[in-house]
Amino acid sequence: MSDLERLARLVAHQREQLAQLRARAAADAVLEQAKGRLVERVGGSLAHATQHLHTLAESVGLTPLEMAAELMETAPPPAGGDIPVLGLRLAEARVSTARDGDALADAVYTEALLPTGAVALAIWRVEPDGTLGLVGQRGLGVSEASRWRHLPPQFAANVRTAVAEQRQLWLRAGVSDPALAPAAERWPGGARAVLPIRNSRAVLGALEICWPVPRREFTAGQRTELVALADLCASALTDVDGEQSWLLGLLDSLVDAVLTARAERVGGKIVDFVVEHVGEGWPLLPADMVGERLLALFPFAAKADGLFERAVRVLETGVSEEFLDEERRVRVARLYDGVAISWRQRGDAELAENALRAGGLGGWEESLVTGRVTWTPRLTEVIGVGHPMPLRELAAELGPDGESTMGRLLHTVINGRRPATAVFKKPDRQLRLFAEPVLTAPDYPGAGDVVELRGAWQDVTSEYHTEFALEVTAEHADEQQKLAIQLQHAIIPPTTQLPQTAGLEIAVRYQPAATQHLVGGDWYDAVALPSGQLLLVIGDIAGHGIPVVTGMIAMRNALRGLAMTGAPPAQMLAWLNTSAAALPERVSGTVLCGLYDASTSTLVWARAGHLPPLLVRDGVASLLPLPAGPLLGAFSTPRYEESTLVLAPGDRLVLFTDGLVERPNLDIDECLDDLVATAAHTVEGIEQYADRLLAHVGANARDDTCLLALRAR
Repeated sequence: MSDLERLARLVAHQREQLAQLRARAAADAVLEQAKGRLVERVGGSLAHATQHLHTLAESVGLTPLEMAAELMETAPPPAGGDIPVLGLRLAEARVSTARDGDALADAVYTEALLPTGAVALAIWRVEPDGTLGLVGQRGLGVSEASRWRHLPPQFAANVRTAVAEQRQLWLRAGVSDPALAPAAERWPGGARAVLPIRNSRAVLGALEICWPVPRREFTAGQRTELVALADLCASALTDVDGEQSWLLGLLDSLVDAVLTARAERVGGKIVDFVVEHVGEGWPLLPADMVGERLLALFPFAAKADGLFERAVRVLETGVSEEFLDEERRVRVARLYDGVAISWRQRGDAELAENALRAGGLGGWEESLVTGRVTWTPRLTEVIGVGHPMPLRELAAELGPDGESTMGRLLHTVINGRRPATAVFKKPDRQLRLFAEPVLTAPDYPGAGDVVELRGAWQDVTSEYHTEFALEVTAEHADEQQKLAIQLQHAIIPPTTQLPQTAGLEIAVRYQPAATQHLVGGDWYDAVALPSGQLLLVIGDIAGHGIPVVTGMIAMRNALRGLAMTGAPPAQMLAWLNTSAAALPERVSGTVLCGLYDASTSTLVWARAGHLPPLLVRDGVASLLPLPAGPLLGAFSTPRYEESTLVLAPGDRLVLFTDGLVERPNLDIDECLDDLVATAAHTVEGIEQYADRLLAHVGANARDDTCLLALRAR
């Protein structure tokens, strides 16, 4: 631009300013002359004359300046340049600081509202969270302005009503409650106009104008001019679309899937939300969602207390809400005159974590190929260490016997390719570890190799605290023991009448631990069903004492009832797991149950973390392969598999609890191998055979022992 052009623009700008000053001075002169004439005619003060001038103007539908010109019998001063100058000043303004906002309010007041006799003006902007922030004011004063600086969504002010319901408020004689409007105590009866400021898409804010005296009416022309003034202010407020661009970009980067929607109102009531922005991750393409209404895209959102009701409530209160909708976790938050809705699919990891949390457990996985260790969030709290680590490294943190105990467990899981449990005694807690192997698929090289370990940890400190309390309180322990034994005999009588089944001999044995300080949770059952099948059960509820015995009775009775349904063993165990979780005191333990059909000599069985049955055929003893099935109480929706065994004449099958095999300082594999060797030496009678197996335990067993011995004829 040349110097001459700059000079020409400067001169033009100065001429325009001079014209505005002259027009304003002429208007002020006419107003002051008219007020003086009214003082001469009606008497009173200048303030009384000002009020009288406004009253006359309202009565005939004129502005105070036009009324003043009528009284002075002259033409109103030209005001054609006022709006363009105001528009120029507002277009140049961008409200980003309090100083800019006050400049905006000053421009609106001096250029447009001063001739109308207005005494105060306040301009608010809608913030992202729905708060109304005061960006500029004129006539309120510092103290009054500070009180109206931030208006939360719950604040029932007139300006909040104008924004929330997107309607104009024309108050001719003040407000009913001074707390609902600024400067109401200074001008309690003054007229007010409260108008939303909006662009073509959304409400950006609101302005409130105050006059010192009441008005008889806001004429159609006055309303039109003031609404146009509010629309003109929209261009001066900070570009909300510009603000949203970075905000929406941030939301898209932080949230799996987010959409924003503005409220659609009819008669001030929210009837729907129009989608304005859609991030990645939604079921539909963003192009198919933008511009559509929320209820059209998601009809089920209209259900009671569904997404639509929650979005309306969030917009009205400003308080975010989060809820679970089928398999999605949905969060709704206020964003300007609308809502931001985010959602994420509940994955398998979250479902597994919820199941572990419900069971008071922490889950883990360890890859033997990559060395990667994964823990559920709660596991660090359960174990009491700060970060995930491999089992062998963790063993050093688990007490003086941690490494040796862990070594035995890993030998069983990795070399024996079967699940195992172990208890670790730290100084401050007792922990139970459940581990199972993950094998390579049969059609891959190295099929059957263990490539991963997984399982759960459980803090069982409270169980050991209970045992300790019973041991150190001898009298109380004796009474508890007597009661526990009575309860136990109700489920495991010393002598029992076993059901008679064609082609099958049965012998049962139960031997309590040698110490007899606490009654354990070992149990068995053999029941003839109406279907003709025979229900065979053996189990071990974790812990000792009365709670364990009562849990054992509950499991036994529940399993008997489930067997009457005719369901297969795997389904019965799944239902039993649900029953265990529903008990007031959570039950965990192992169970093996089977259904024997005498007509086909077939046993269908499933297990929940229990040791495998032992089969003796033609003088050779072996443990049966284990079907999948975690222990009771470890997971909320476990999967149990079944195995089928056809017994030949002379076959012997032994179901047993871990008390029959576990020995101090011996690996579980060694203990099982010892039992297999003992079981291979059979005697003729099944009763004598059961006694021989029980003698394998010896007189110093540390845990209760149960066994069921069967012989096919």
